[in-house]
Amino acid sequence: MGLINILKTQLNYLLLLIFSMSVFACSKAVPERNFAYYNDFENTDIPTKMKVYDAFGLVDSNKIARFNNNNVFGRFNSNFVVLKVDSVAPHNVLKIEFDLFLHDNWKGNFIPPGGSLPDIFQVKLDNNPIMITTFSNDNNPQSFPANYQPTMINNPALSNSWGTMEGACSKLGQKNGTSWYRLEFFTLHKGPIEMSFQDVLFTASDFCTKSWSIDNIKLTAINKQ
Repeated sequence: MGLINILKTQLNYLLLLIFSMSVFACSKAVPERNFAYYNDFENTDIPTKMKVYDAFGLVDSNKIARFNNNNVFGRFNSNFVVLKVDSVAPHNVLKIEFDLFLHDNWKGNFIPPGGSLPDIFQVKLDNNPIMITTFSNDNNPQSFPANYQPTMINNPALSNSWGTMEGACSKLGQKNGTSWYRLEFFTLHKGPIEMSFQDVLFTASDFCTKSWSIDNIKLTAINKQ
C-alpha cells in the first residue's frame, strides 16, 4: 500500500506540473489588444476621422442625427463614408464592430423591372470588400448573412437582425420600418486603417424612400504572437 500511495503522489504532482505549464503557456499566448477607434456619436462634434462623399465628391458637412433616442451617424442615401485611422498600435489582426440601421424600403434581393442588380450595401477595408450584401425590410428575401451573388442566396427578410424599430421617413410610424444589425468581423491586417461604408442603389430612390445610418463603431487592433 505504501508503494501505491507513493505512485499516486507522484502522479498527482505530475498532473499538477502539466496543468501549471499549460496555464503558463496559455498566458504567454494571450494576444495584446488596443482600441484603434471608437465612436458612439453621442458627442455631437463632427468626427474628424470620418468623411462623407457622394457622386460629386466630398460632402461639406458630416451628419449626426437623432434616431430611436440615440445619436447615429447618418442618415445616408447614395453616399459612401470613409473612416481613416493613421496611428494604430502594432497588430496583425483587426476586429471591426458597428451597428447598421437600414431605414424604410430596403427590398433585399428584389431586382426591379429593367434592372440588373438589387440595392446592395458594402463595407471595404483598405479598398478590399469584406461585405457585399442585401437587406430586406419587407417580404422580399435578402442575402445577409451571406454575401450577395448573382445566383441569389435567398435568406428570409431580417435574417440575423438584432431587432426592428420605427421607420425614419416613408415608414415613419411603422414599428418594422427600420432593421438593426450588429456586425462583427475579424481580419488579418497591418498598418493604418481605411474603411468605407457604402450603399450601392441601382434603382432611382430618394432620401425618404430608403436610407441607412451607423453607430457604435469600434476597431480593435490585436497583436497575436
